[in-house]
Amino acid sequence: MAPKSPTASILVDLDPASVERTVIVESITADRSGMLYVADRVTGNILRVDPKAPAPVVVARVESREVQGRRVNADPSGLAFDAQGDLFIASGPFAEVVRVRAADLNPAKPGRAQPWATGTPGANGVAFDRQGNLFVSGGASGVVFRIAASGGVAQPAVQVEKFVRTLPDGKTQQQIVANGLAFDAQGVLHIADPARGALWKVPIGADGKGAAPALLAQNVLLEGADGMAFDRAGRLWVTSNEINAVVAVTPAGAVQPMARNTSAGPLEFPSAIAFVGDRGYVSNFDVPRRDNLDASGTTAREGVGASIAVITP
Repeated sequence: MAPKSPTASILVDLDPASVERTVIVESITADRSGMLYVADRVTGNILRVDPKAPAPVVVARVESREVQGRRVNADPSGLAFDAQGDLFIASGPFAEVVRVRAADLNPAKPGRAQPWATGTPGANGVAFDRQGNLFVSGGASGVVFRIAASGGVAQPAVQVEKFVRTLPDGKTQQQIVANGLAFDAQGVLHIADPARGALWKVPIGADGKGAAPALLAQNVLLEGADGMAFDRAGRLWVTSNEINAVVAVTPAGAVQPMARNTSAGPLEFPSAIAFVGDRGYVSNFDVPRRDNLDASGTTAREGVGASIAVITP
């Protein structure tokens, strides 16, 4: 008998009144108790979701601020918890990583994120190494930054060579080469390269610097490779946003399709994945691009919009 394929379904609709992107979530993470967290780029609210009773509640907020004379949103993207339970959030517009202390993740009195590290232009994906250093991807620049456990000014640690790919519409260009990040059990950094449809492996030295990136996999199923996470078996699961898919990549670099659908969902420009046990929870970013378009070239109206999907083995 062939092994059963995982199934994808919607855990919670984060914007039930609209598919107009009045809620936008790009990343997802889980705390040690299995609670899920996403950040709304529209309001700056940090939402907590209990997978067993998935009603989102606001537990913190990343406030807008003035940058170069104009008011801008943080556009919170990558999320990660440290060993103490503090939540760290990447902000590209701020070129920073901000932090919410564990005690301030409080639905009764939502906390405010505070600056923690600077010098991360294009900040997107985040991942902690085993020493508590935070690595932050810089998008189209190809830089992955390293921030010491104490915070402060980020330092370049890895450089992925720049690249631009034109999408099948002949006009849209994808130039992000350093996106989602994940460390394996041996402490090797993995980098998602959506422009090439590739994954890179980078050993990190004792000085915090990475070696030259080595290609792990390159495949059409990785076009739009975004957030990613390792499961308990050591497979790397990757959200391929352009094709509304989640794939798994073995340590040898074999790419295995796990779930994929049309613009009707339940995967709608999936942007990140987090595991709680054997279940993967996926944030739907719902960007109008490639496989997530309706006939008018806008976000598909038949889909659910901003949401969390669950991948069940």
